[in-house]
Amino acid sequence: MAEKETAIHAVAQHADHVHWVRERPDKPTWRERFRRWVYPELYRFDETSTPPSPWVDRPAGHYEREGWRIRAAYVGSDLAFQIEYVVCEPCEIGWVESPYSSEGYTRCGLASAALRSLRHDYPGVQWHTAGGHFREAKPFWNSVSVNVPGGYTQRERCHHVEPWRTQ
Repeated sequence: MAEKETAIHAVAQHADHVHWVRERPDKPTWRERFRRWVYPELYRFDETSTPPSPWVDRPAGHYEREGWRIRAAYVGSDLAFQIEYVVCEPCEIGWVESPYSSEGYTRCGLASAALRSLRHDYPGVQWHTAGGHFREAKPFWNSVSVNVPGGYTQRERCHHVEPWRTQ
């Protein structure tokens, strides 16, 4: 058991070392080009090989939620944690939704590490959720929202993220 806890702790400590999977291989974004320039070692692997990091950031794959991504943590080959998010750069607002911890990986710091990593990757962004928080989850959201702009409070998504709201 101690070996698993050590592995989980190591994954949480390296949440800022993320393997980014591009959405469109034919047209990388300016952010992806910048990351490739700053961290070339993270891009020596293609999307089908094992990532060089236990943290992966990839497209969410929801056709109705274009632009959404998933930040996921793997302990060995196990998916330990993931959270969906989207960032509106013009509004400087980000939304996180659907945090999920696999069995055996709850309450071990991976969710806090993932949220901290997102704040690091998107400085100056206010963070919110679109849905309400379950009563059982309120202590978690209260603890991770301390000194976080936006505080992971509930807020509707803007018209840049959901363009049909303006129709």
